[in-house]
Amino acid sequence: MKKISYLIILCLILSGCSAVQPGTTDDSELTLTDSAGNTVALKKDARIASAYGSFSECWLLSGGTLVGVTDDAVNERYLPLDDTTEIIGTVKEINLEALAAVNPDYVILSEDITTQKSLKESLSSMGIPCGYYKVDSFEDYDNMMKQFCSFNAREDLYQKNVIEVKQNIENILKKVPSESDKTYLLMRAYSTGIKVKSDNLADSIIKDFNISSLADAVPSLLDTLSLEEIITQDPDYIFVLTMGDETAARKYLADSLESNPAWNGLTAVKSDNLIVLPKELFHYKPNDRWDDSYEYIAKIIYPEIFE
Repeated sequence: MKKISYLIILCLILSGCSAVQPGTTDDSELTLTDSAGNTVALKKDARIASAYGSFSECWLLSGGTLVGVTDDAVNERYLPLDDTTEIIGTVKEINLEALAAVNPDYVILSEDITTQKSLKESLSSMGIPCGYYKVDSFEDYDNMMKQFCSFNAREDLYQKNVIEVKQNIENILKKVPSESDKTYLLMRAYSTGIKVKSDNLADSIIKDFNISSLADAVPSLLDTLSLEEIITQDPDYIFVLTMGDETAARKYLADSLESNPAWNGLTAVKSDNLIVLPKELFHYKPNDRWDDSYEYIAKIIYPEIFE
């Protein structure tokens, strides 16, 4: 009886030693969990496709390779892709036939792109697992990269592309006053319109400098752009993001607002603090350049500190 007991104990010990670590399902599988908490088990050599250039870059920064990407990965992000990587459409229109042809085991999708939200049912019917991701803050980027780097067994790249970037951001924010009476307005300009924005990537960065958003103080601006209300509030800074054709967006801004004498009387305009933000740092996800995005804003709001 004692021998049997010892054998049972030994088996339990051995099974405990070979227990699967967090993030794995067995010795040959790993997991990816999207922003909604949906988890998919994949083999280590899984074929990954990405339907958004910024997220394609994240996967590459984590040491992975891609079998398929959307055209923005090439035309806008200029990513260093393998010769075997195929184009599977645009961010707004995925070519399902082209996607199926690369035989992916998993597709990285964007939660923010409306046309991609409707793909889940189609991909499910094709037997292709997918995950929807959202990155509007450095914390979101950190969470994504943590699991991407873990999946690809590249802790060194997590250290380089996340931890070191985070340390740079913290060093910047340490110098920022804890309180400020400064205010800002964040807008997005299109070729056919302008909207006040809040709760996006650029907004999350600017808020970390402890200045107040007009959109938070006057939420109605998010629905209707009121020049009268903006004049009344008179922000210290006006930040502009452009969408689509930047030249056309800037022209619409000039024709609709900058031509108005009242607009030119705003504090932000008179002090040259109407800033059109660079797309690569504030429209696209900055990824391993998040610290550059923070430094860019720091030099605008606190030039006396960040020269």
